[in-house]
Amino acid sequence: MSSKNIPQPPVPDLARAQGKTSQEVCDWLIEYYNKPRVPWNYQSGTRIIKQAYKGFSSLPQLLAGCLKENTVQGRASNSDIVRLAAPLAFGRKLQVFDLPPKQFEYGQNFRSKHRIPFFFTENGIVKLFLLQPRQGQEAALTASQLGFIAAIHKRYLLDEEFYDLLCDVEYVDLARDGLRNERVVRSYSLSDISMWSETALEERLSVIAEALHKAYESKKIVERPRYQRPAEGMPLF
Repeated sequence: MSSKNIPQPPVPDLARAQGKTSQEVCDWLIEYYNKPRVPWNYQSGTRIIKQAYKGFSSLPQLLAGCLKENTVQGRASNSDIVRLAAPLAFGRKLQVFDLPPKQFEYGQNFRSKHRIPFFFTENGIVKLFLLQPRQGQEAALTASQLGFIAAIHKRYLLDEEFYDLLCDVEYVDLARDGLRNERVVRSYSLSDISMWSETALEERLSVIAEALHKAYESKKIVERPRYQRPAEGMPLF
């Protein structure tokens, strides 16, 4: 199987890859690709949260936008993330912008989506917005995973696209809390995160790239249609 047949995992899932050796990561990737597909996604909720960051502050009307989802679970889950994340923008003076489509390149011909739906400026500071909407407890981003993601976003987005400007991130994680078994809001800026060093990042990316080659060559990944068109106005690059 060629890497052209299936997309590489986006940056947050590169961070989640389990295993120390390339074979261990390969096994994780095969399981990752072969998981049953879910018949809905978080695109509508993410798009609605973007509207909140643009200044729309009526939560009932924002939640009403989730009713367009085709499945009961899709409506419930997208409503959850809007209810929790949209109020983070209320009362703030923000300017929201789209970034041009741009992927993170690593290894030999590997390209992963950053999963940054938009960026905004606040008090003269440019901030990348990342939403982690999955609710499973295992979906919550660990300190190490945040450090991995932040290192990529800092070096390959902020430092390149916004050189010489004051920059930060706003990562919003909405996974369940293990003790309360309910979603909680965790918001992080760069000051909260210990970024990976350039050496550590490059070493890990080399392992992941080798693991991806092994996974493609294993013939164990089920081939199936995987492309989903991003929602209009919400390029999840």
